[in-house]
Amino acid sequence: MITFCTPTTDDLLLVKALLDASHLPTSGLEEHILNFVLALDGQMVVGSAGLEVHQDSGLLRSVVVAPGYRAHGIGAKLTEGMIELAQQKNLTSLSLLTETAQDYFPRFGFVQVPRTELPAALSASEELLGACPDTATAMLLRLE
Repeated sequence: MITFCTPTTDDLLLVKALLDASHLPTSGLEEHILNFVLALDGQMVVGSAGLEVHQDSGLLRSVVVAPGYRAHGIGAKLTEGMIELAQQKNLTSLSLLTETAQDYFPRFGFVQVPRTELPAALSASEELLGACPDTATAMLLRLE
């Protein structure tokens, strides 16, 4: 049975290992780990998703599910949890960058936008400062 929890700083290495295994960026992870949600199978971390908050804008990052656990709705629950967290924090938008999942996120209301249309506040994110390549697709979900 999969359970979900908020990580502590002690979980940082486990999240980093999961991201590394899926070739996802880990830059800036430390500063935002307390805005992550973990999916656990027993004590094993099998998924994670995080939220970076920059003024009134959010960046969804690091949505990852371990191979063998995919296609079971874990990624959807993680994404929905991050959208709810962004709404609880009264953010006006939630953005993301992806190289492989641009067809996955529209089901949650995200639309593709030019990177220049992402909120200016996100320019402080490690992801936009180069952790994610310029070729990554930018997507935006308005929460207002």
